[in-house]
Amino acid sequence: MAKPETNPETIVAAGMRIEGELKSSGNIRIDGIVSGKIHTSQDLMVGPNAQIDADLIADNAVIAGVVKGNITAKGSVLILETAKILGNISCLSLGIKEGAYFSGACRMNEPKPTATNGQ
Repeated sequence: MAKPETNPETIVAAGMRIEGELKSSGNIRIDGIVSGKIHTSQDLMVGPNAQIDADLIADNAVIAGVVKGNITAKGSVLILETAKILGNISCLSLGIKEGAYFSGACRMNEPKPTATNGQ
């Protein structure tokens, strides 16, 4: 599971508003407002005051704010108590804390088997 303490390389601070596509090869933390699309090859943290109207693509994601859009993660998605998600989730593993709101479909990808069958 992704940890909320992950050091972000890109921060969208509270009071900031971004419209368009946000792409990064590092960790991202969002506490502001984003409309469009967010894509990182690392971890994504959505703070409790964030408002996102965008599709999210990340390695792992921790969601504590409002997300209106689909979430795609190669690894894990953790939805915290303060989160509100309106959209579909695709991930390897999913955690939802009591009190979170999630309206959408979830598709969990099966882990790839390791190639240790005696070959």
